[in-house]
Amino acid sequence: LQVLCPPIECSIYLLNSRLCSFTDSCGAIGALRRLYCKQCNTKLAAIREEGNTDRPVLICLGSIQDETIPAETAVDWRSRMIEWCKGEEAAWWKATPAIDKRSCSPKSVTVQGTCACKRCRFEADLFPGETQHCYCKLCRRLSGAVGQTWMPASKSRFIWTSKESLQFVRTTGHGKRHMCGNCGSVLTIVYDGQPDTIWPVAGALVDESLPMNISQHLYRSIHICCSMMQQWYELPLDQLPRLKFPG
Repeated sequence: LQVLCPPIECSIYLLNSRLCSFTDSCGAIGALRRLYCKQCNTKLAAIREEGNTDRPVLICLGSIQDETIPAETAVDWRSRMIEWCKGEEAAWWKATPAIDKRSCSPKSVTVQGTCACKRCRFEADLFPGETQHCYCKLCRRLSGAVGQTWMPASKSRFIWTSKESLQFVRTTGHGKRHMCGNCGSVLTIVYDGQPDTIWPVAGALVDESLPMNISQHLYRSIHICCSMMQQWYELPLDQLPRLKFPG
């Protein structure tokens, strides 16, 4: 399997000037180092710390080139997928809307967000709100996962409480992303056509700051860019709209 981060190829076996690592921990496997490309922030792999030799290198599947995964392998992976720390996933991942936008309470809920190293932090009014689960290639590469979830916030309702290593990087011809220059975390998208809106990534939100029942604070949730989703993943049977492209 080949791991590619555009516009250059990075090898997980060779630590070079373009490959960065960030010391972190996982509830399922303990201490590890996360590897990502310094040039484009593609997440590549996690290496377990010394002493933990059981499968010491874990590759981020979101960064694998689609065409290098045989179809039969993708089908096999679907049936053998194992969820670690089941029951501890973020509340927004499986939440479905339970309110109508027209009947939303005007009272907003402010939540906090942070990068992995906590050098970049923000606060934003995100509820009542919506979630968009995106499976495009860029979201996959920048997270290393199957996709990323985004939530819109008014620029006037979003503030940076710490931006020690914050970078604002153009990642497409129609938008930029806020990222942490120290740990590689992706924090937001700002689209050129929506200059008054900031889209924080839900994965950066602090769980303790979220409302107790997120579904009661959502008026819209959709899956987008499903035409780019990797074959090894199957969408949940959540009855949410599924769009081939951005929505």
